[in-house]
Amino acid sequence: LRARYEDATYFWRADQTKPPAALRQAIGRLTFTDRLGSMADRATRIASIAADLARLVHLPADETSTPARAGQLVKFDLASQMVVELPGLAGVMAREYARRAGEPEPVAQALFETELPRSASDSLPKTRPGALLALADRFDLITGLFAIGAMPTGSSDPYGLRRAALGVVSILRAHPELEPITLTHGLRLAAIHQSVPVSDDVLDQVTSFIARRFEQHLLDAGHPHQLVQAVLPLAGTPARLDLTLAELAQRAGDPSFVSLAEALGRVRRILPSDASADYDPAMLTEPAELALHEAVTKLQASLGDQPTGLARFVDAAQPLVGPINNFFDAVLVMAKDPQVRYQRLGLLAAIRNLADSVLDWTELA
Repeated sequence: LRARYEDATYFWRADQTKPPAALRQAIGRLTFTDRLGSMADRATRIASIAADLARLVHLPADETSTPARAGQLVKFDLASQMVVELPGLAGVMAREYARRAGEPEPVAQALFETELPRSASDSLPKTRPGALLALADRFDLITGLFAIGAMPTGSSDPYGLRRAALGVVSILRAHPELEPITLTHGLRLAAIHQSVPVSDDVLDQVTSFIARRFEQHLLDAGHPHQLVQAVLPLAGTPARLDLTLAELAQRAGDPSFVSLAEALGRVRRILPSDASADYDPAMLTEPAELALHEAVTKLQASLGDQPTGLARFVDAAQPLVGPINNFFDAVLVMAKDPQVRYQRLGLLAAIRNLADSVLDWTELA
């Protein structure tokens, strides 16, 4: 033990003879992967992705410079003798060395938080700059490795991509103010900065991979399978999913909510996957059609263009239940006349488009 402490003391002193900027240049000698370049290349990508993410969330004026400066130094401690000898101290040493080099405390903290969470039980970034860098780190890691075919297989996950996926979700859940950063936005920004092409198919695979990890995490936490499946379409915005899941658990036994879910489930089940919400109200002639169109119009006006939470949607959509049920009782949706069928499906598709942004109602009906 004494020898190990003496080694650590030597590393501590030797590392501080080089400024963080010099160590940041030195990580260019460390290879990340053959096709994705060096650790310096990866650090540059992280900085660029973090800057793009920061523009999405409009940081307060006093925080805008922190991600930029921390991005210039991110991962620099990987070239330090301390971290080479003790890799588990990555991030910790970045914070300590940055402090002693005179960097502002928010920058030092952001460099530390870039590595968080290091495990499922680890703490999460507490500051927005740290959260942005941590997200950029993981978006880059997952996107780049999937693009070169280095995704996990079975129990093999040498790059910790499953842990990284859960890290993305956990950070976004812990920082609701970062909701403009969806999984889709983050992955597409990461794809732009990769040194290899990233196809839409790869991005779809990555999105599905992260969503599956999120789903399993929710099930492991004890949430009912039916409710998890209902909110899973919101996996791209984890904080919103959490709010919707909590609200759904409270409303699941409410008769009025159940009746709404059943009505919307009927709408969803009859619609072809490619049904368009384009219909001409002037071609609706049946009283049940006209009544449903009027209810849909009122709902659209009530919801507006803002993102709709479950509670707000349920309160606004409750008047749809009667018109939907009357429509199905009085009207043959799949009429022989193609134009009549098209208009009726378009009317139902308009309801589907409003409801699908909230959750998957077919899982509840």
